[in-house]
Amino acid sequence: MIYSFDTDDDHEATAALLVYAVYRSRDVRRFKVSPDMWERIERFVKASAKRAKNIAQFLESLKPRLLCGTLHPKWMETGIKGLLPIIDSEGHTNYIQSANSREFLTGIIAASNETLVLRKLYRETTLIVLLVRQRLEVEKPIESKLQDETFVEESL
Repeated sequence: MIYSFDTDDDHEATAALLVYAVYRSRDVRRFKVSPDMWERIERFVKASAKRAKNIAQFLESLKPRLLCGTLHPKWMETGIKGLLPIIDSEGHTNYIQSANSREFLTGIIAASNETLVLRKLYRETTLIVLLVRQRLEVEKPIESKLQDETFVEESL
């Protein structure tokens, strides 16, 4: 399990996280859930990955297709929030915790092999989208419970 996706492959997890962040950041009023939505998302991911030379180009291509104006930090969290790499004199990397910082995927993108991530997005599109869908299904009951609790608190 990497980044809350059911995979042990770093490249698959990174690819799924990119698609997940764009999907969750989309304008839900304009890009609504529909019967053919996932079919369209698979086409958009494959087309964006095919033409991209790096992850930044992939994101720039995918965002408008999913009607995403900007990526929201809430959907980019990976559990490594605020970890800053510090390289000691022997070349070993240690991490220190930075207080109250948000995540923006920059560390994950910098640490990834962009060619392999883009290859996964293009050649294994269905698997990547299935990883995203599986995570969304796992999150669904948690989100509905949180919404119910918020509704109860607001009505009191």
